[in-house]
Amino acid sequence: MFSSGYTSAGETSFSHSYSIKKSEVVVPPDVPMGQYRRITQPFDNWLLTCDENMKVGKKICNVSQTVIDETGELAFNWAMAATEKGTPFFILRTSANIKTGSVITMTVIDPNGDKNKPLPPLQVALQGCTPAMCFGQIEVNRFLKSAIGIGASVSVSYTLNNGQTITLILPLRGLKEAVASIK
Repeated sequence: MFSSGYTSAGETSFSHSYSIKKSEVVVPPDVPMGQYRRITQPFDNWLLTCDENMKVGKKICNVSQTVIDETGELAFNWAMAATEKGTPFFILRTSANIKTGSVITMTVIDPNGDKNKPLPPLQVALQGCTPAMCFGQIEVNRFLKSAIGIGASVSVSYTLNNGQTITLILPLRGLKEAVASIK
């Protein structure tokens, strides 16, 4: 269908401008092809992604939210995961253009809270950077648990190398339901 010649079973033949797109799922080297499954499920503002090693019956899930800028580049991503003991934490990712030594500031916006007594901001130190992004992590504390429970929003800000401060108001709505659906 794609080429003018015939091929034998298992072969592909395309003209020079076509190729088969490889899977975006990277299968671990010790798992046979066909024994690894990724399932994604949207929840309002969040995406639940579960990778399952069917060979050993182990499933690892995370729930993430990604913000991109007008050019499609990463502005911010956070993913909730859990330690082996089940303690939840967020992995935070920003643009790689973040100012050296800066932190990510997170402030829960409590819709029912006293405006004169705002919740304390959380400062998240960066743990490292790659050419594509910088990252840090924070345990899901009582303020974040409460905010997730009521579907509040969180103000996230950080400073770029050029001095510009990026501030995003991110909804937690949908996160509680995504986490609850993990079985």
